[in-house]
Amino acid sequence: MSTDFPDDLVQLQRSLHAATADLKAFLDAHPEPPEPINGTTGWTETDKQRERDLRARLLDLIEQVHEHPHWDTLSGPDLVKARMKLKHVDDPADE
Repeated sequence: MSTDFPDDLVQLQRSLHAATADLKAFLDAHPEPPEPINGTTGWTETDKQRERDLRARLLDLIEQVHEHPHWDTLSGPDLVKARMKLKHVDDPADE
């Protein structure tokens, strides 16, 4: 899909997708609750810190994408369409 987005915004969105995937993979690998409940062992302190780090990275990237100056050039429906287009910037083009 061709875009008219600034390169840094596209890279931020790619990083956001990667951060989302990293957090999902971590959580999928840790299905038990973080704290011991009903006989579970809970997570290690390292695991708890890793989750905090992954969530902090994700929130930082969300903020950077959301506050990027490119969005100031658009308004109304154009802004909404562009934000949705950015989310799918690397999707294969429909043929």
